[in-house]
Amino acid sequence: MKSFALDSATDTDAASTSTATGVPEVVTGSHTLTISQFSEKKALLACGECLRSAQFRLGGSNWYIKVYPNGHDAGSKDNVSFFLARGRSGEPETTAEFAFELANFKEAGGNNKSAKVRATFDNSNANSSEHLGFQRAAAELQSAPQMRSDRLIVRCKLGVFRGKPPCPLLAEAPAIATPPDTRSSDFLWLLKSQEGSDVTYAVGGTTFRAHSCILSARSPVFREEMRELVDNPEKYPWRYINVEEEEMTAQAFEALLHVVYTDQLPGMSYVDPTEETVEAMLFAAERYGAERLKLRCEQWLCSFVTPLTVADILSMAVRYDLRLLEDACVKYATPDHVWEHVKGTEGFNRLRASCPHIVREIEGKQRKY
Repeated sequence: MKSFALDSATDTDAASTSTATGVPEVVTGSHTLTISQFSEKKALLACGECLRSAQFRLGGSNWYIKVYPNGHDAGSKDNVSFFLARGRSGEPETTAEFAFELANFKEAGGNNKSAKVRATFDNSNANSSEHLGFQRAAAELQSAPQMRSDRLIVRCKLGVFRGKPPCPLLAEAPAIATPPDTRSSDFLWLLKSQEGSDVTYAVGGTTFRAHSCILSARSPVFREEMRELVDNPEKYPWRYINVEEEEMTAQAFEALLHVVYTDQLPGMSYVDPTEETVEAMLFAAERYGAERLKLRCEQWLCSFVTPLTVADILSMAVRYDLRLLEDACVKYATPDHVWEHVKGTEGFNRLRASCPHIVREIEGKQRKY
C-alpha cells in the first residue's frame, strides 16, 4: 500500500478534559488536513493508496488522518474514503469517538459531516489500528462548487477515553432494515398533485403550481421572489409570477422544478445534447441559482461528448462556466485525429465565432507535441 504524508496538515490540538465524578475522562481535540491540488493527487494514486496527515498527539496516543482518493478497497473505488489511524507505538488498547467534517463544504449542509464513530484501536493488526469514518462519492465531491480551487479541507474531531467507555458497544448489533428513502418520489408527487401549492408561475404560455416553502429552501433567487410576494400582496394578489425572459422555456422551467423537488434530472433519453432544451435548462439553472441543476446537466453532457457534439458542448461549457466539462472537452478534442473531425462540423464554426480563445488553446496544445 502506497501512502504520502502531507506537509499541508494543520494541527488544531486544543484539548479539554471531563472531570465529572464516576465518569471516564475524555480528552477531546481536532486535527485539520488540507489537500491542495486534490485532482492531481487523485490521478496519481490507485485504489488502496492513501494520503496521510502529519501525526498529532491526543490522549496519550499518536493519531493521523488517512484519505484514500480512489477508495480503500474494490468496493469503494468510486468513493473518497476517510480513515482515522493510531500510530503503532505500543500503547495499550484505546477507545475513541471521532467524526469527520469537510470544512470547506459547510454550506452543503449534512453532506459535509459524518456520523460519530466509536472504535477501539489496539494495534493487534493493521485493521484494528485504523477505522473508516466517512465516504463521499468521488465524482460528486470533485464536481461540487466548493472544489473549484481543487483543495480539500478535512477536519477530524476526536475524543479519547481514559478508562472504560460509559456505554459499551453492542457485541452484536441487530440487523435493522431501514426502508428506502422515498423523499424524491414524495416531493415529486407533491409537485404533480399540486396539493398545498400556494404560488403560480407562468412560463412560455404554461402555468406551474408550486410550493413557496420548497422553492425558498432550494434556491436563493426563488427565496427573494417569495419574500417579494409576501411583502407586496397588492402587487401579487394571487401570488402569480410571470417569467418573461425569452430564453426561459416552459420545458426548461419544468425541468428546473423537477430538480428543485427531487434533486434528479427528469428523463432525458429523448434529448440530444446539442438541442436548445439543454441550453435552456442551463439558463434556468443560472437564472435561479440552482447549482445542482447545473451540475446535473454537466454530468449528463459528459456522457455525450463525440467529435460531432464536442464543439457545441464546449460552447455551452464556456458560456455557463462548467469548468470540469470544459477541461474534459478540450482534452478530448486536442488529438489531431479528433480535431480534424471536429473542424468539419457546424458546431466548430459556432465555437470559433463565440469562443476563439478555446480554438487557439486547442491548436496551441497541438503545436507542442
